[in-house]
Amino acid sequence: MVLALSCFSAEDGHVFQNIVDCEYSREDLSDMVYLVKLVFNQKLLCDYDSRRGKYVGYDEFGIRNAEKFNNQSYKLAARKAELETVCKANARYYVNTTTREVPPVVTVSFNEKSYYGQLTVLECHMYDFYPKDIAVTWLKDETVVNEGIFQSETMANGDWTYQFHSYLELVLQQGEKVSCQVEHSSFKKPLVVLLDSSSLDNRIYKLAVGITSLILGLIVTVAGAFYYRWRTHRGFPGCAVVPLH
Repeated sequence: MVLALSCFSAEDGHVFQNIVDCEYSREDLSDMVYLVKLVFNQKLLCDYDSRRGKYVGYDEFGIRNAEKFNNQSYKLAARKAELETVCKANARYYVNTTTREVPPVVTVSFNEKSYYGQLTVLECHMYDFYPKDIAVTWLKDETVVNEGIFQSETMANGDWTYQFHSYLELVLQQGEKVSCQVEHSSFKKPLVVLLDSSSLDNRIYKLAVGITSLILGLIVTVAGAFYYRWRTHRGFPGCAVVPLH
């Protein structure tokens, strides 16, 4: 991990840099080294190395600065503390963040206006997973689908997690089982999420109930009209109310 603060002089083109460097190779960070380098016009003036615990100068100007810094006990104490607060703290966060595995939240759905027998688009959404690599396969009755598929880019959420979206265009038939299979390092085996088509079945049921009710209503209406005409034709007048005196 390297951080650099640069100051430029527009008039004479001079550049001064304060470079902070954290170097380690072991996972437990036991060999962490903290370096602070003062560089002027790409020339190293002096540096601080946590292994020796003091500044060392490399030319006349750098030596004078190193002596000055080494006589400032607060500055040396700050450099010693920064080994923990700057280097190790950030390294632990980076290691914990980049080595963790967060499984995706997977949902499968279809357009609200979808119906059986019509072209529709199914959606498989994956949210809040890490690391970035993920693979998606569409299955229809447990057979891999290879056509009508289009996908988004893997998008960063800005909090060390990602999201990904896959779409399948097809004519869905009643009774077909369509699922989205997701492979990610956080899973021991692929996750298969089945499309819930119960709402489409409910639409058919409601449509069937509505049509049945309409037909029954028409039958009752026609039967009533026929019965009325039959009574009239046979000479059965309708009932009348006779007032009592």
